[in-house]
Amino acid sequence: MEGIDPSRPLSLYIHVPFCHSKCGYCAFYSVPESMQCAGDIGKYTERTIESIERLTGEYDKPFHTVFIGGGNPGTLGLGRLESILDAALIHGKPEECTSEINPEDIDEAFLSIDAIDRVSVGIQSMDGNVLRTLGRNASVSDNIRALSLLSESGKRFNADIITAVPGEEYGTALSDISAAASYGAGHISYYCLTFEEGTPLASRMTPVDEDTEIGFLRRGWKHLADLGYRHYEVSNFALPGEECLHNKVYWELGQYIGIGPGAESSIGWEKAVSLREPEDIRSYIEGRNGTGARLTAEETEEEYLMTALRTSAGIDKKVYSSRFHHDFDSRYESAISSLDSALYLNDESAFRLTEDGFMLLDTVILTLAGII
Repeated sequence: MEGIDPSRPLSLYIHVPFCHSKCGYCAFYSVPESMQCAGDIGKYTERTIESIERLTGEYDKPFHTVFIGGGNPGTLGLGRLESILDAALIHGKPEECTSEINPEDIDEAFLSIDAIDRVSVGIQSMDGNVLRTLGRNASVSDNIRALSLLSESGKRFNADIITAVPGEEYGTALSDISAAASYGAGHISYYCLTFEEGTPLASRMTPVDEDTEIGFLRRGWKHLADLGYRHYEVSNFALPGEECLHNKVYWELGQYIGIGPGAESSIGWEKAVSLREPEDIRSYIEGRNGTGARLTAEETEEEYLMTALRTSAGIDKKVYSSRFHHDFDSRYESAISSLDSALYLNDESAFRLTEDGFMLLDTVILTLAGII
C-alpha cells in the first residue's frame, strides 16, 4: 500500500461492525441484528479476508500487533473469526493479538483460539442499574461468568469500566474496579460516560456535572493505584508488563492499517497519511473506496502531540527531534512557561503530564498546538 514506511512496524486493526443490539451510548459504527440483511456476516467475512490478503501480499512480514474490535467480534462465530485470523497471521504471529468480545458471548470455544493472546471485554459495570441505564445487553451474571472464564483461561485480559453514569454512586465505581481486579484483569480501562450527539442516551438523559465527573475520576484513579495499577494513559491502567501494545501504537502515532466499515488507518512517519474505510456495510461489502488525506508535517506533529500527551511517558524528546527535525524545548518553551507547573513534568529527556495535567489535557494540547 502506497504510503507505508517499510522500515517501521505495521499494526492491523479489524473492525467487526455487528452486534446483538446497540448500546444507548454507542456512537461507533455498528450494525445490530435488527438492521442486518441475510448474508451480511458472510459477505463481510469474505471481503475482509480479501482485503487482508491484498495487504499481506504487499507487506510480507508479521504485523507488529493485531486487534479485532467492534461492534462485537463474538457475533462472527468461531469459524469466521479463525479464518480472518489465519489470513492476518499468514506471515507469522504478531507481538500481540487481541480480540474484543462482549461478556455474553465469551465461552470456552472462543478462549481456545490459540492465535488470540489478549481479550478485551466490555464489563462496563457490575451494577444492574448502571447496566440498564447504559442499555447493555449483558447482565451482571453474564459479567461474572465472563470474568470467571477469563480468570481460568490463562489469557491476558482487559476489562472496560464506564463511570460517571447518571444515578451512579462513587462506591459503585470503586466496587466495579475491585471486581475486575479480583478476577485477575491485568489491564483496566476506566473512563467517564460520554454523551454523543444523536445517541438514544443523549436524547433521554443529562450528563453528571463536571465536579461529579472529576470526583469519579479522582477516586477511581486512587483506587486503581492502591491496587497496583499504573496510570499509563489517560483512561488506561495496567499492572507491570500488562500494557496493551496495540493501543500504544495509536498513542505513539505509529503505523496501523484499519480494515472494516469505518476503520481508520495512519501510515507513514514524518508526514502521515490518514485513511478511513466507508462507514456503511453495503459500501464496504461492495468494495467502494473510502476517504484519505496526506497530512503536512505540521498536521502530523499536531496529531502526535494529541496522542503522545495522553500517556504517562509523554513526549520522548529524542524521538520527537528525529521525527520532526527540530528541538522540542526550543519550539515549545514559551507555551510551556504559560502552563501551571503542576500540570507537567519536564526534563531533558521527556515532557509529560501529571494526573492534574490529564484532567486539563485539552487545554494543554491547545496551548502547545497554538505554536505549530
